[in-house]
Amino acid sequence: MKEPRCDWPARVEYCVRPDAVAAQVAQWRGAPGLRVDEFRQYGGRQVYALTFGRGARRLFVSRPHAHEPAGTAACMELARALMGEYASCDEWRTWALERFTLTLVPDANPGGSARAPVEFWDGTQIANEQFFLWMFGESGAEPGVRFPRVDAWDSSEVVPPSLIGIAYEQLDDTLYVEPNRDYRSTFFRSFFDLDEQFDYDVWLDLHQTEFERSDRNAAVFLPTCQDELAETWQARHRSLGEAIMVRWRQLDARPLDGLHIPYRSDDVQRQYLDQVWYPISERLVHLVTEVQNNNPATPIAEQVQLQIEAVQTTLAWMAANPN
Repeated sequence: MKEPRCDWPARVEYCVRPDAVAAQVAQWRGAPGLRVDEFRQYGGRQVYALTFGRGARRLFVSRPHAHEPAGTAACMELARALMGEYASCDEWRTWALERFTLTLVPDANPGGSARAPVEFWDGTQIANEQFFLWMFGESGAEPGVRFPRVDAWDSSEVVPPSLIGIAYEQLDDTLYVEPNRDYRSTFFRSFFDLDEQFDYDVWLDLHQTEFERSDRNAAVFLPTCQDELAETWQARHRSLGEAIMVRWRQLDARPLDGLHIPYRSDDVQRQYLDQVWYPISERLVHLVTEVQNNNPATPIAEQVQLQIEAVQTTLAWMAANPN
């Protein structure tokens, strides 16, 4: 039997801002079938992990970067459907809750998201040059120059940026980390804590990128360590990635040709990411989706839809590939 799919109703507004997410989670708290875990950031904001279902297959979905809001909107839309708020999704909801344990982390860095000047980056308000400064910061030594992208930095050891990039999470008075590159981040803390309890089969990371000077608007990234994985794990990663690409093309998206392994020509970045992700990717399927950000060619509703469809397709793939 072909798995059901949920057709999300069109929305004018999405739940994205940290205060809006917190308010919505507060309304849902205590509902049957929903488990809410909280992980406090240094600045006091809570990272929420919403777990639905008690099925045998287990999926972890997260949005690590504060400048990539479509993932938050997608997670909150999925949560609405799983809460039973969309009648058009009832069949899909029953199917999903019976077969899966699904954890959604809508925003792993609300402290960064709260500093964003816009709710969504749609390419109409802020040019990419300025967007990149908001993303990783503006040098305190050279105005207008982007602060270097690093896994961690300490304001007591470097010239502090004049604009602190919203991509970074603050861990103490002076220490900042990029969430998906440092195990000390709340992003990783939430995963490791819950993985001990649920032992996830698949981790889908919802990212966005700009696809500057390109006619493409989506991509699936394999782990940087893909070639070092056992062949069975390489095949699983490729199989899920290809399924997502097929679904995106059915929706007239414009993904890059084929699956990509990032940083193949950047030994420093690749080796660092291998160190962080290899212990995870060798025991579960971990993929990154990239949907176009800050470009009118991919409107907000399409950004969100492509991320939702990546999650739906992942569940369908898991149902068809039980081992």
